[in-house]
Amino acid sequence: MFEGSRLREIRLEKKLSLQEISNISEVSVGMISQIERNKSDPTMTTLYKLCQGLNITIASLFAETEEANRVVRQENRKTMMLPNSKVKYQLLTPSLKTDLEMLLIELDPGQEDRKQITHHGEECGFVIEGQLTVILGEEEYLLHTGDSIHYKSTIPHRFMNHTDKPSISLWAMTPASF
Repeated sequence: MFEGSRLREIRLEKKLSLQEISNISEVSVGMISQIERNKSDPTMTTLYKLCQGLNITIASLFAETEEANRVVRQENRKTMMLPNSKVKYQLLTPSLKTDLEMLLIELDPGQEDRKQITHHGEECGFVIEGQLTVILGEEEYLLHTGDSIHYKSTIPHRFMNHTDKPSISLWAMTPASF
């Protein structure tokens, strides 16, 4: 569960004022204050901006249980969808204090990310079921069940499933970005 107080805790650890994080993240001081006091539920876009400003992952703002330090039960996976995307990301990594992140990514038939993204690090994906088209810059790779791909995350990338069956893939990313 998202904890606004966790946002405040991290901001104070980094010795940033509300105004400083507002300037860095382009989120208003009032909104940040409301989020930190659990008076407002932020959108994914707002969370992303705040996390970018604090140089942290989105997942680090969610409460962990003691067991969550090692195990992620299937029914307790954190599921995320980014703004303007219908791609379903399930976080498989139990600890929020790690450089490695594992994701299960599901795309419904005909689904695609509309915009290429870039970030620091590397990614390695493995198609468990169906097909997945990965666009890297100007290049396009059609992956089938059992295929894998590796690339630097600084290359603009996006995913597509242009088939009539679901696409399910397993991804390792470093550093953790969710």
